[in-house]
Amino acid sequence: MKVIVIGGVAAGMSAASKLKRNLRDDVEIVVYEKGGVVSYGACGLPFFVSDRIKQADELIARRPEEFAKSGIDVRIYHQVTTVNFDKKQLTIVNQKTGEIIKDTYDKLIIGSGASVKKIPPFDIELENLYQIRDIEDASKFKEALKQSKNRRVVVVGAGFIGLEIVDACCKYQKEVILIEAADRILNSMDREITDLLAQELDKQHICVKTNTRVSRLVKQGQMISAVEIETAQGIETIQADLVVNCVGIVPNTDFLTGIEKAENGALIVNERMETSVLDVYAAGDCSIMKSSVSGVLSYAPLGTNANKQGRIIGDILGGKQPKPFKLINSVALRLFSLDAAKTGLSEQEAKQLGIPYRTNLITGNSYASYYGTEQVTIKVIYHAQSRKILGAQAVGQGIVVPRVNYYAVAVYTGLTVEEFGFLDLCYSPPFSGVWDAALIASNTAK
Repeated sequence: MKVIVIGGVAAGMSAASKLKRNLRDDVEIVVYEKGGVVSYGACGLPFFVSDRIKQADELIARRPEEFAKSGIDVRIYHQVTTVNFDKKQLTIVNQKTGEIIKDTYDKLIIGSGASVKKIPPFDIELENLYQIRDIEDASKFKEALKQSKNRRVVVVGAGFIGLEIVDACCKYQKEVILIEAADRILNSMDREITDLLAQELDKQHICVKTNTRVSRLVKQGQMISAVEIETAQGIETIQADLVVNCVGIVPNTDFLTGIEKAENGALIVNERMETSVLDVYAAGDCSIMKSSVSGVLSYAPLGTNANKQGRIIGDILGGKQPKPFKLINSVALRLFSLDAAKTGLSEQEAKQLGIPYRTNLITGNSYASYYGTEQVTIKVIYHAQSRKILGAQAVGQGIVVPRVNYYAVAVYTGLTVEEFGFLDLCYSPPFSGVWDAALIASNTAK
């Protein structure tokens, strides 16, 4: 069996590695990667920018020559431009030589990832306009931050990446202006959580402009000197030394036709990662599947999901029973002194889906009250009739993300707030009060 993999980062290399371990010499695997680096931790890029991770090499798990030793043929700087699903044939361009190559497959795995949205006015190349999507992007931006002449950074987009980049810029003592088109930052979480994150940005003297759009980039040659923004008060011009486009991502699927896609262009897959085309699988940021909580398609571009989805494909093609996987959308963020996390549905998502729900919000101690003063705010969303937990969010200091992980297990297994509230969790004053804050959030639910 010959298997071709498009994309050599998390999903693609996870699938290829698992499949090779399963079938060994009984499978031929060829990976086409348009970039020059494979198998790296893209989620670590903001922390490389901040210099928490000193060297880019620390983000790379394995190199092409290491995969070659295990029998996986990885071809970097090779971009797949078309796929003929009827003939099971690909057209590939060698980006170094310009050579056009044809190749065929028995099974195809698409892990082509996603790219930063280049909507106007960010759809042009300028010397001090940056995006953070791969190691090369991050390296260039990190070098720019090290230059003392670059004092003011404008970050456009207040999602997870945008906020992490704001934090990274402050490590270099830069003046940062954050611009967001929505009415608040990180609007995938509920307002009770994002209001506290906004307060943290204010404490760090970050200028945040919501309900604001960048209408024009003011240029001097190939350099941006300022950004022109539209607010409710009118047009404003902000001087800028560096501009970072963090407005969101779009799946890399434009080169594919004749295959079912979602509205955002992601390839629709089922729980076996099968697409609408026979013998074609997809995983990672280029794909979309149904949430096990809501039952509707949910785009979840995270390395955690990509790796699990890749392993599922590797097992299925290798004739093995794959591990069970339920997509529940668990995410986390560190912003200066605060941690925040979310699993399952938010209140706004439950409302949009028409699910009858209730919520409970508490603020409690991260540790025993006599051990530390750090506090955590937890919001639980649960079904109004069945009382099963639909989701949870938390923000604060101390132990934050692990508590949302407790709730991820609850969502995954279908626990009610009553069942969760009496879980036998580990206890010691350095980790929680005798009643953990996560338990209190469920036990006080009405």
